Amino acid sequence: MKVKRARPMLKESSATLAHVSPTLLADFFDHLPEAVVVADAERRIRYANPAAEALFGYRGDEWIGRQTSMLYATPDDFAEQGQKRYNRFSRIGMQAYRIRYRCADGTVFLAHTSGGAMRDERDQLRGFIGLVRPAEAAEKTVDTLQRLHAITASTALDEAARIDEILTLGARHFGLDLAVQSRIRGEDFRVEHCLDPTHGINPGDSFPLSGTYCVHTLKAHEPIGFHHAGESEIRVHPCYREFGLEAYIGCPIQVDGEVHGTLNFSSLNPCRPFSRDDLIFMQLLADSVGHEIHQQMMRKQLSAQARTDELTGLSNRRAVMETLEWQVAHSQRSGLPLTVLLLDLDYFKRINDTWGHGAGDAVLRAFARLLMDVGREVDLCGRLGGEEFILMLPDTTAEGGRALGQRLREQLAGTTMAVAADQRITASLSGGLAALTDSDTVESLLKRADQALYAAKQSGRDRICEASS
Repeated sequence: MKVKRARPMLKESSATLAHVSPTLLADFFDHLPEAVVVADAERRIRYANPAAEALFGYRGDEWIGRQTSMLYATPDDFAEQGQKRYNRFSRIGMQAYRIRYRCADGTVFLAHTSGGAMRDERDQLRGFIGLVRPAEAAEKTVDTLQRLHAITASTALDEAARIDEILTLGARHFGLDLAVQSRIRGEDFRVEHCLDPTHGINPGDSFPLSGTYCVHTLKAHEPIGFHHAGESEIRVHPCYREFGLEAYIGCPIQVDGEVHGTLNFSSLNPCRPFSRDDLIFMQLLADSVGHEIHQQMMRKQLSAQARTDELTGLSNRRAVMETLEWQVAHSQRSGLPLTVLLLDLDYFKRINDTWGHGAGDAVLRAFARLLMDVGREVDLCGRLGGEEFILMLPDTTAEGGRALGQRLREQLAGTTMAVAADQRITASLSGGLAALTDSDTVESLLKRADQALYAAKQSGRDRICEASS
């Protein structure tokens, strides 16, 4: 019955197969164990043998006349193959390669393909042909390992993007829909990265650890998997009762020798039983994610160090200027007020000269702590250098800035600071205040505050002076 259906389709494409009669070709292809797909010059499917129907899950009009793009795992794969071999200018004959395809039910699989352009005796393109054979499990693993290496070696992606790509790769490899990378602290299971086609789970979501399958993964201290929870003792687990996840494979993630969380893949549908190779590969994926998390933490730590004043722990000049650039632009767009206070400890050189630089450093650290105590959480406290500090006050008028500066002066005057084992001193400050205007830039705002600070020093110190607008 299928042979009779196939022959008319080949007659329609008889010009495509210039030197072989349609009848002979149909008889030959219909009995091949490999899937055969023939397309015209526009890459529209004109013939598929029974093996192709069984492999891809399509029948007759479901795919005849449609573009072969429907068979590729991604649009990018379709476009890439079009550029390489399936185009009007191609002079490539039959060529072997590996690529991923998508079945009618959405399943993605890796396959060997022998394909290329077909031309007649006048060298006119008549179409394309592909013979498709699913790859063996070992070949799939090698292909996935190559893709994993490409991800982890990519300089075009940052750590977060590489983790997302690893989740996508693992989900595709195991044929499971849901991928989650978690951070676990006590009973808190928090999603950091995830792949969920239904968008039911998102980064930042939190669940009780005991309500997830990962509680078993952590107890095992190694990769575990089950392919059909409903037919195992796992069916009594709260996760199965609430989410109905049938298949699961997961592994703890180690970062610097400590358990950070888990990497896991799951699905509402049962899958084939997991092999030992699957568990080994799961460990490799978790190790790769752990490495990316470690690199991310190191990068953030280095970035924080580069933006932090080593002595006081406040933001350094670089961080202050970056934040101030953004805050000035934001305030001018939104119309919200912004005030800055430049602060200078009075007669600081005397402290260094009298008690030494160690005592001076102790005074600077004490003053930094006072700044953080007086300022709000949204305020930026920074050290610009030496004894000069800055307070950036978002959503604060000049009046609010004056009130905070006065409060800071009073608290500093009432604070004693140790400069020697048996000696404590008090200090005073001078301050220059400037409120942002519509015409201000970062440079002009700081210049006006600096002029006000100079005025405070010239008029006797221990005071806050305000810049003119």
